[in-house]
Amino acid sequence: MLHRSILGLATLLTLSGCGVGEIEGYTPSSAITFAAPFRTMAQHDSLMAEREWPYLVSIPGQGALLYYGSRHINDPDDPQIADIAARWEAFGPTVAVTENRLGWYGGGLDRAVSKHGEFGAVLHLARRDGVPIYTLEPSWEDEVAEVTRAFPVEEATLFYTLRVFLSERSEGRSADDIDDLAAHLLRKRGSRPGLEGSLPDLTALDALWNERFAHFGPWRDLPPEAIHPSPNPTRLQALANVVNEARDRHAARIILDFISQGERVFAIAGGSHVVKQEPVLRAGAER
Repeated sequence: MLHRSILGLATLLTLSGCGVGEIEGYTPSSAITFAAPFRTMAQHDSLMAEREWPYLVSIPGQGALLYYGSRHINDPDDPQIADIAARWEAFGPTVAVTENRLGWYGGGLDRAVSKHGEFGAVLHLARRDGVPIYTLEPSWEDEVAEVTRAFPVEEATLFYTLRVFLSERSEGRSADDIDDLAAHLLRKRGSRPGLEGSLPDLTALDALWNERFAHFGPWRDLPPEAIHPSPNPTRLQALANVVNEARDRHAARIILDFISQGERVFAIAGGSHVVKQEPVLRAGAER
């Protein structure tokens, strides 16, 4: 009886526009290859020096693409949300793909955006209209495998922990609260497939930091841009570059696969990803 009740609740949530669990990944065909290079970070920075978001890539044809390169927001009243909805209606997609692994949001469009940002708007529109939607993210196993081919596993664990820590760290927290947050994130990130046991606790993280990264200053005070992609990267930024490059390759393969099937693809990702992927997508769609 309980199992039947849970199934009924899941069905009700889905029909009312609420996500249930993370959206599915998609495995692109192994036949998908790239006919052009991705833009580099230096090319990206030069192109965007005098441009603003969103960055839009439109590819017409039997298989069509509208790729929305967004700026990150969580405000349902931001003009970007109305713009996404209007472009969705005009384009009429048959499949949607989005950055991030999105899931339950417990309400309509406003709640979806509040929880998942601009990506939540596309999730809501896809669920509302019955359009299949997939994540552009590679599996954790595949992403971690790429990163650990380039960097030691303990540095990958450090990077993944700090990436979230620096975004969730806030002023006014006590030193104990800061360490509790970091320890929680380290346990969570350090349990990912391929990273297990590499940094068992904050003592190990501190030791690694002091051995290899002390010149950056205390990691607890690190500015977020220290682990952002960069055309002239430090070692930490080089880790970010490898992660982003792995994600860009996977996303481009998914989009090209759907285009080759004749789908009308509405895609959304942070603008920098779209800028870097554009040459690959245009060349691949024109084959």
